[in-house]
Parts: sequence; structure tokens; C-alpha cells
Amino acid sequence: MSFSASQRQGFALLLAGVTATVLVLTLKLPGVILAIFICGALWLFVGARPDASEHAALRASIALTVEDITGVLEDYATFATSDDAEALADRTLHRPALADVDCTNPTIEAFHYEMHGAQRFLRRLDARVNSPDAGTSELESLLKVADDRAAELKESWLAARRAALALGTNYKKGDGR
Repeated sequence: MSFSASQRQGFALLLAGVTATVLVLTLKLPGVILAIFICGALWLFVGARPDASEHAALRASIALTVEDITGVLEDYATFATSDDAEALADRTLHRPALADVDCTNPTIEAFHYEMHGAQRFLRRLDARVNSPDAGTSELESLLKVADDRAAELKESWLAARRAALALGTNYKKGDGR
């Protein structure tokens, strides 16, 4: 069972309060002095950032997932805009439907939808990941969402390439058949 940072802090403060009360009631003046030292040490301990290394690891994992997403986006950009002979032949002779954002083929439409969603996600992600208020649970949640988006985008990219190849050179702009 794992507790969030705020739950751990609350538990530590509760424990300090109980300990201080017991010390004061049993030892009187020496108990007050000990309680002050214990509460001070616990306050410093709770205020420290023990999750810093975990946050760094989560941010690094998110960065790797972002690289996966941007890799697919760059693959599409190369396909759609490159002057390279192979990319030009691919988009004009083999998969013209994939370059058409108005294509009505459901698989290609799904890819374009995922691609635009991934671009919006990446624009908002940096601010949330680098927020000083981002807790461990929020970073874990962002990592899960980013991993899911990366997998869906990659799968959608491969499926759209297959669908566009199946449509072939007889593809007519605006027609998904």
C-alpha cells in the first residue's frame, strides 16, 4: 500500500503530536524540551524533498515517452513534406491518402485525430511536468497518459500507413475508398 506525499506528511505530523503529548504528560518540563526537539526534527524531515530522486526518474521517463511521440510526429512530417526521393515517391505513388487530411478512410482519419491530439498534449505537457508543485502521483499519472498516447499514436501511424497503401495509387482526393 503506498501513500501520497501529503498523506505521509499528515501521518508524520500526527505522530509528532501524539509523541509530544505523551512526553509532556509523563516527563513534564524535560518532556516539553524533548517534544520541541522531536517536533523540530520531524518538521525538518517532513519539509525535506525525499521524493526528488523519484521525481527526477519520473521526469526522465516522461521525456523518453515524449521522444517516442515526437518520433512518430517527425516520421509523418518527413513523409508529408520531405523532398527526399523516397519520401516523395511514398506520398505520391504509394500512399497519397495518408497525406490527405480530408481523407474519409476511418483508419487514416483516426491517425490524423491522434496526431493532432498528441501535438496538443505535447504543448501542455512541459508546463505540467516541470511545475514545482507536481507531486509523485501527478507525475506517475502523466507518465501513464503519455505512455498510452505514445502507444496509440504509434499503432495508429502503422495502421494508417497500411490503409493508405491498400488504397494505393487509385486514391482520389477527398474519397476514402
